[in-house]
Amino acid sequence: MISITLDGAWTVKNERTGTTYPAVVPGFVQKDLTEQGVLPNLYDTLLEEKIEWVEHDDWTYSRTFRLGPDSLGAKRIELVFEGIDTYAEIELNGKTIARTDNMWVPVRCDITELAQADNELFIRIASPTRTLQEKERQFGDPLKLWNGIPARLFGRKAQYGYGWDWGPRLVTVGIHQSVRVEAHGGIRAEKPVYQLPFVSDAQALVSASVRIANTTGSERTATINWRLLDGDAIVAEHAVSAELAPGENRCAAPLAIANPKRWYPIGYGEQPLYRLEVDVSAEEVHSKSACTVGVREVRIAQPYDEQGRKFVFEINGVPILCKGVNWIPLTLYPNLDSPQTYVEEIEAIAAANMNMIRIWGGGTYENHAFYEACDRLGVLVWQDFMFACGDYPDDDDFCALVRREADHVIAEFGDHPSIVLWCGNNENQHFIVNSKKNRREGYGERLFFEVLADAAAVDTLRPYWPTSPYDLSVDSSANNESCGDMHYWHVWGRTHPYEDYASVNGRFLSEFGMQSYPSMQVLDAVDPEADLRDPKFVSMQKAPNGLQRLLYYTAGDYRLPASKREFVYVNQLMQANALRLAVEHWISRMPDTSGALIWQWSDLWPSISWSIVDYNKVYKPSYYAMKRSFQTPNVLAKIAPGSGQAELFLIHERGDFQGSIVVELYDIETETAVHTEQIEAVGTGCRSTRVGQIAIGGHDPSRVVLFVHLYDGEQLLARNSYLLGKPHALRLKTPAFDIQRKETADGEEWTVTSRVFAKDVWIADVSGALSDNGFDLKAGESRTIKLPRDAARDGVQPALLSLNGVASIGYV
Repeated sequence: MISITLDGAWTVKNERTGTTYPAVVPGFVQKDLTEQGVLPNLYDTLLEEKIEWVEHDDWTYSRTFRLGPDSLGAKRIELVFEGIDTYAEIELNGKTIARTDNMWVPVRCDITELAQADNELFIRIASPTRTLQEKERQFGDPLKLWNGIPARLFGRKAQYGYGWDWGPRLVTVGIHQSVRVEAHGGIRAEKPVYQLPFVSDAQALVSASVRIANTTGSERTATINWRLLDGDAIVAEHAVSAELAPGENRCAAPLAIANPKRWYPIGYGEQPLYRLEVDVSAEEVHSKSACTVGVREVRIAQPYDEQGRKFVFEINGVPILCKGVNWIPLTLYPNLDSPQTYVEEIEAIAAANMNMIRIWGGGTYENHAFYEACDRLGVLVWQDFMFACGDYPDDDDFCALVRREADHVIAEFGDHPSIVLWCGNNENQHFIVNSKKNRREGYGERLFFEVLADAAAVDTLRPYWPTSPYDLSVDSSANNESCGDMHYWHVWGRTHPYEDYASVNGRFLSEFGMQSYPSMQVLDAVDPEADLRDPKFVSMQKAPNGLQRLLYYTAGDYRLPASKREFVYVNQLMQANALRLAVEHWISRMPDTSGALIWQWSDLWPSISWSIVDYNKVYKPSYYAMKRSFQTPNVLAKIAPGSGQAELFLIHERGDFQGSIVVELYDIETETAVHTEQIEAVGTGCRSTRVGQIAIGGHDPSRVVLFVHLYDGEQLLARNSYLLGKPHALRLKTPAFDIQRKETADGEEWTVTSRVFAKDVWIADVSGALSDNGFDLKAGESRTIKLPRDAARDGVQPALLSLNGVASIGYV
């Protein structure tokens, strides 16, 4: 087969003004116009009114391309579009050859009769907003939603483009995936798929199949060779002859792996990957394709208990404590991320002791490079279908459109072992139940409980979950602690104090979060002189009453700082305090609670949001707090407000553990331990175990801090510190640090030594993940931190902060 890429330089024309611009494919109109200075850059946070006109206009992409004699002499020539966003008419050499209506479904066009040596290609993309508003008018019934405009519900394009509570309205228009010409002999094998009908330690059966398109116009005899490889070694192969009728054919093969290597999540085992190859030969015509095979079994165990029913992911029979994040697209331009970017992001997630990513349903199906990185690193993926926060139409045409999308997504991405769940949507059950007050079936009920469920039923490699949150009832939208998964938003959403997290006993917390400001590096890139009430900063906050809530939660933990920089610092510490309390409560309950997925991983523009990594890739204190809380094995302390006891929990979710816990109550005024105690730490099974308690009553929370240490023999495995009260009560001494900086082969090291107890030592404004940050130091203690190579960005130099050095206003 000859494959000719058409990626690269194109031209795009505004059909209203007649103006033409250079364009890049894959890409988007708004991205090209921003880079050419026609639109403001994304640090202009008042940009929405300046860019909205783009989504209301029609745009035409065009280019020419040449085909040589070898291509023109092929039996079949096809033009392939991996993704167009969204409503396009494709014209080649003056003839319309296809129309598109779904940004996630590729288009393959037969151009054998139209192709010539010199070709002219036009892609006319209609205004998505005008198109969707017309669909909304034709549907007639009003649909309800959170975020964006109701018309978005009628389109199969990334929903977040119409604006969300963490990002602006930027409704993309473009060709966001690769374009190519394929010339071949009329026989084409699609990507193979497989099932695992039987897996044991001795053998794994792989049931493989492939669709083969015969476009020669006549029946062809073909030999189909299957190979399953472990690296370069062939572990199974199978050959069969078949008669390929004109049109689509499906051919299957049984393969067996002796003594299979099983794929496990990070920390639970290795991540071996096999490669399944199929080679179709029909006379002189050959077509090859391949996919990844990961041998693992997945199920969600939901046994009954006194509380209701558990919700536990089991991989190869092992219960998994799922610790991780919710994922929104990395930028406002979906699917343009490089493989290296995906690797860096997922490596940082794994480095924070996280093992699951939930891809949220208002974004996009990510590129293969994302899932490949998760496969290699052992990071589990909860994959939503792309529906979020609203009523969705359920007429026959829309259901058929969604079924084609689901069939494609499951076939295209289902080989990745990291994907362990298909989920129908994000938070639509609320809308289904509300709409059932006025109709027999709620809007979307048919989509999520029939259409997508039927599509996912063919995939036996992972379960399907119809909606999130979900409590096993079609007629309930309750966030139910007794069963299913739960989104908990009374903290933040209803302004409950974050201490309420400790009273929530859900079975799997798939969404919860606390906001904070981004780093000063981001704020200064927007405007270094503006105060936090400046419209440029206010526009970065898309959540209703968000600024008031940030002040409420921050003032609850801290005295109000006298400077903008220090307010941002303590506001970010507050986010870390809230998330830490939540996750440590929930992971201490394993297996009664078996998952905690933070909303959200990162920002896609200069947001004030729930992210733990900001737009400039500065990792917030929450990232490092989660890294410490999620490590394993671990020892955690739970201190209820007003309680005279601290409960101690051993986290050993990967199996049995025996060691010791050393507890120390440390007086920050005298810089001495006032009480030390050693407790035996024994836990059996994959769970957490309550191992005891320590008396804290009578100790002054303004001067005594609790340290807990977990040892395996003499080896220190984990060290965590806890306050007995709120941080605003601490009587901290003036900071006194000694800092040694050293250049290394892969970056820079800082060794920080404190001469007094130092609270929340923070190296600020560094892009990229540090080895550690945001930690407490006792007097005389040192910590060495590895900084990434590019620690200084755009002239920003790292600065050392601590709560000790924060000057507050005098009357609060």
